[in-house]
Amino acid sequence: MELVTYDPKTKKLSLPKESASSFPALKLEIEQLNTLTQQYINQGSDVPPVPTPENFNKDMSKMIKKLYEGGVQAFKMGKFEESVRQFSIGLEMICRRPRFESFQGTIQEMSLFLMSRTDAYLKTKEYLKAYNDVDMLLNMQMNSPDNFLRRGVANFFLGNYELARADYQRGLSFDENNERLQHELNICLDKILQENGDYL
Repeated sequence: MELVTYDPKTKKLSLPKESASSFPALKLEIEQLNTLTQQYINQGSDVPPVPTPENFNKDMSKMIKKLYEGGVQAFKMGKFEESVRQFSIGLEMICRRPRFESFQGTIQEMSLFLMSRTDAYLKTKEYLKAYNDVDMLLNMQMNSPDNFLRRGVANFFLGNYELARADYQRGLSFDENNERLQHELNICLDKILQENGDYL
């Protein structure tokens, strides 16, 4: 049985339906390869240009910046659901950037949007979504005390008090005089004592 087929017109690989369900990892790799191939063809040159800030898609950057500003404005006005929506659309656009563009620029955009959407999720009390965003953010920016504060707050409201304590303490290891981190840590320690029956 033929496993993988190639269409020379579309330049795409495909799996027969019966094979796709039997080999999900192979199906995913073929989809990713087809995405890269299509983006490579769309470049219109023999080889993709070297990714630099100069050939970063400026039109897309303008649209992404407008979405960010709209999300920040909605946040300032207390329209947190609208803020989440704007940041989510912006993140979707960032993910649509061609894979051959500068990752340095993409990761900066993504970090900014994830930080802001985390704050909006915390305001809408969607703590699990906030946790997921800031957890991804910490994989990109490990040395930011504010991001440990965000994850600590999400963990606290999810009832993960020991994890929240660890987050606050890790944040304080980067900025030992951070008053907000110290304040949240004290609240968390009181809660842990209370949970253990040691609260006076």
